[in-house]
Amino acid sequence: MELMRLTLINFKGIRSFTFEPNGQDCDVYGANASGKTTLQDAFLWLLFDKNSQNKKDFNIKTLDANGEPYHGLEHTVEAVLQVDGKLVTLKKTLTEKWTKKRGEAEKQFTGHQTEYWVNDVPVKAGEYQQHINGLIGEELFRLITNPMFFPSMHWEKQRAMLLAICGDMSDEMVIASDRDLAKLTDILDGHSVNDYRKIVAERIKKLNDEIAKIPIRIDELNRTLGKDKLQVVFLNGNVGLNEESDYSQIKAKLSDKKAELQEIEQQILSASSVNEAWREKQKRLSQLYADLVNKRSELMRETSAKKQELQFSLSNTETRIQELKNKALSLEQQIELAQEKHRENTIQLNELRSEYATLRAISFVAPSDDDLNCPTCGQALPDDQREAKIEEQRQKFEADKKRKMEANVAQGKKLKEQDDALFQNIEAYETNLSAIYNEISSLEAIVDDLKAQLTELPETISLESHPECELIQQQISALEAEMVRPEDDIPRTTQLLLNRKQAITAEIEHLNSILNNREVRAKTQERIKELNEEERKLAQQISELEGHKFLIEKFIKTKVSMLEDSINSRFQTVTFKLFDVQINGGVNECCEAMINGVPYADANRAAQINAGLDIINTITRHYGITAPVFVDNAEAVNQLIPCNSQVIRLLVSNDPVLRVEYNNVKEKEGDLFE
Repeated sequence: MELMRLTLINFKGIRSFTFEPNGQDCDVYGANASGKTTLQDAFLWLLFDKNSQNKKDFNIKTLDANGEPYHGLEHTVEAVLQVDGKLVTLKKTLTEKWTKKRGEAEKQFTGHQTEYWVNDVPVKAGEYQQHINGLIGEELFRLITNPMFFPSMHWEKQRAMLLAICGDMSDEMVIASDRDLAKLTDILDGHSVNDYRKIVAERIKKLNDEIAKIPIRIDELNRTLGKDKLQVVFLNGNVGLNEESDYSQIKAKLSDKKAELQEIEQQILSASSVNEAWREKQKRLSQLYADLVNKRSELMRETSAKKQELQFSLSNTETRIQELKNKALSLEQQIELAQEKHRENTIQLNELRSEYATLRAISFVAPSDDDLNCPTCGQALPDDQREAKIEEQRQKFEADKKRKMEANVAQGKKLKEQDDALFQNIEAYETNLSAIYNEISSLEAIVDDLKAQLTELPETISLESHPECELIQQQISALEAEMVRPEDDIPRTTQLLLNRKQAITAEIEHLNSILNNREVRAKTQERIKELNEEERKLAQQISELEGHKFLIEKFIKTKVSMLEDSINSRFQTVTFKLFDVQINGGVNECCEAMINGVPYADANRAAQINAGLDIINTITRHYGITAPVFVDNAEAVNQLIPCNSQVIRLLVSNDPVLRVEYNNVKEKEGDLFE
């Protein structure tokens, strides 16, 4: 599209002015407030009812010295455009409406009316706007005619347009560009890169939390080992034994002590042979002592086994709870992703419903009488031909409406089916999640019970509190009381032997306790090894995930580089920063124009204007359409970059009225109101 001629009559202070660039570049000179920008305002008002500042509510009337508008004037803008090699004339006139009301002597101002022409044919406002839209849309027009318009848009709109023009970069294209990224295809497993980055971060956090708990559990087990350390005390001195001791030595020592005890018992029997009854009682007493030792050993074994059983059950239950929590986390993530997809589907369905309602509400509008005239002679068509033409247009309208509504319904049904399937998945996820939560709750109750049972277990075995041991001890006491004789009746050697027997019995009991704790300690140490191995495996998983994280970060940086290179290759002077890569590896979308490494907002006016022309060149190449470019304050630029479009430079000078130079030749001056 080129501007051939622009005529202003009574527009913003210009009484009459004709601007004739004939599709060529030209320069418009004038002092401030002389009307340079008015040319651009007039052109935009003619097309879109707005000025160069994108304002619809602005005054186009000429004002007198008191700031009051001149009344009774017609305000007209007419343009001749060349579109695809054909001339198109557009004209718009704003006039005041004056009405004389009943009973009043003078007419009163009652408003405005606007008239429209296309190629000298009067048309209605809707027809006029439809014709303009057929030439070019308003936003696209401003994008390709105002160098400052694109940078003024919100960065998200800028970014969306750049991606629409240059094309986005798919994940597959990025992965294919670097052999190191080939592993990502299998790693992602159907997830997007952004979603999998979130999953990796969450998994690493959870694994680190699990690793942090393991040293605490190991420390607890080590304290248990330390608490269970035993020492053997001999009558002739203290001999220390710990977990590193050779248990075969303890067994040998125990065997020796049992043999010694048997020998002493035999000696006691021999020394007491004076009385058969004494021997019987002594025999019975020895058996009771043996029963007491055996019972104590049995109780210690039962307590140790119970403690080990509870500890292992507790450890296994806590491990199962953690596994269930990890599974619940995975399900929660899947539910969140599915719900997000459902929200997107809901928005699309609502849009389709709104579109369907709009389509359904549209009714056929019969063409105007002017449209039913003969295109050759301009005369009205016969009635039968007029009705046939109206019916033809009606059928075409109804067929098109039906096609669009059916396509809308088909798309809605497909989306609804997808959303229903999504709901089924969400329900299944939530059912599984509920079952997991119930199981976790049950297991946590079991953990509490196991800890309570462990707390209730005694640290040491008290024979006095056990009924069977208490009964044996009573029998021993009673039998020993029966065997008490005057000192001269009991050989001194016998008493010494009894004392020695008591000491050996205590030693045997102590050695048995050490051996009984051996198995418990061995299992505890094995559990420590298992926890150390678990810690190693968790660290290995973190290392693997860190590798995935590195690949994702490399993917992001590669995509950023490829996408920015692809887009920036379309421009001559301007580049665009489309991503902001953070220290933590996250990437934020952005869109910032850069001129020689300087942000657009910080560049000088000349650089900004040339950057705008560079952007216009790219947009016009993409859409295959051009329009006159108005460069305001063009005096700030020594040299404009080459532009695909017709360029109209507006330059500040000392000229009191507008001066136009076509190919550097002075052609026309403006006629302004004084």
